[in-house]
Amino acid sequence: MKTTLLLLLVGLTGTAFGQTSYNIHLEGKTSQQCKEFLGELDQAISDSYKRGYGDERISFSTTTNYEVSYIEELLNQAGATPVVVVKNRNEHLSIEKAGGVDCELAQQLCSSSSVPGNSSGFGIQELPNNNTVDGCLTLEHQSSWYYINIQTGGSMSLRINPVSGSDDYDFAIWGPFTAVNVGANCPPVSSPVRCSYSALSGATGIRVGEPDNSESSAGDRWVNALTVASNDIYILLIDNFSISGTGYSIDFNWGGNTTTAVIGCMPVVLPVDVSTFTAEYNYGSNLITWTTESETNNDYFEIEWTAEPEKGWTTIAQVDGAGDSESQLSYSAQHSDYKRDALNYYRIKQTDFDGNDRTYPKTVVVDNRLESMKVLKVVNLLGQEVSDGEKGLVIYVYEDGSCEKIMRQ
Repeated sequence: MKTTLLLLLVGLTGTAFGQTSYNIHLEGKTSQQCKEFLGELDQAISDSYKRGYGDERISFSTTTNYEVSYIEELLNQAGATPVVVVKNRNEHLSIEKAGGVDCELAQQLCSSSSVPGNSSGFGIQELPNNNTVDGCLTLEHQSSWYYINIQTGGSMSLRINPVSGSDDYDFAIWGPFTAVNVGANCPPVSSPVRCSYSALSGATGIRVGEPDNSESSAGDRWVNALTVASNDIYILLIDNFSISGTGYSIDFNWGGNTTTAVIGCMPVVLPVDVSTFTAEYNYGSNLITWTTESETNNDYFEIEWTAEPEKGWTTIAQVDGAGDSESQLSYSAQHSDYKRDALNYYRIKQTDFDGNDRTYPKTVVVDNRLESMKVLKVVNLLGQEVSDGEKGLVIYVYEDGSCEKIMRQ
């Protein structure tokens, strides 16, 4: 196969760090197909940056210097052959994040606004398995989360207008929710009511008269406007697929497109605002602590634990909430029956008095592999000290005074 190889040169100024740039030729592939293949790389390459695509072309950069053969193999597995990859070592800028990088940090929109930058990444991946409509957005890249609080009902249009016309922005909208249940749906637990994953660059959004509510990469960037009611709350995710770091404006009214609903500025208050969440080994048990800045209608917390996240979670403690509070409150729980010589994972589940619950996306880990090595002595069932190689049922005595029976084969 004869192919012209193009070298991607990146010239940036400012605070920079090492980067590898890749320019990939995909023979006979359309722009839409190239976006799909670039999306496939998300599964294996989480540090891609400054992404671009067009007919028969993909380009991106990474902070990891991957071998060309690795990139080729990933694209071959995705069915992108024939493919030619050229890479070049370079530098790129770090990008300051803007907007709520995670759903629980969502900012509120109450008017049209201009966002000078985009987030530096995606924080916690909160989308998998929640976007199944027409092959729409399934992973975050440079993402920002927002709340939209409806004061007076009507029709709502919305435009996301990139500063750079070459940027590819995607979006999803969930709702309607209420002030009572929006917290339990952040991050979203269902498919969005509006979504666009169009491969076209430029402005995108919702407007009156569009025939579809969701679209794949083959879409035209626009889906139908929403009819909204007073006191509805919607969750909006704006995602920069290009990962360019370039900002955008958000408009509710532009040209002949008008939002008749009134967007409210009353802050959306989540039932419980968890500001810190930590766990550490502490004198024979794992100590889990968390802090709330405010609580509304909060019945109780559950601490869930696992040593094998892929096999599910177990509730190991229940702690009463404060009901309603506007003050900072601190909580803690202890876990003595943790798995020794393993990584132990913890997360928080919160339930309000109405029975609505929410599992917070953050997970903390205690490395008990190090702690479990601090053995004071090994004794048999008679209390006699034996060697560490003694076979049969022995008792490990740890420096913290705790003991553990172990059958040694």
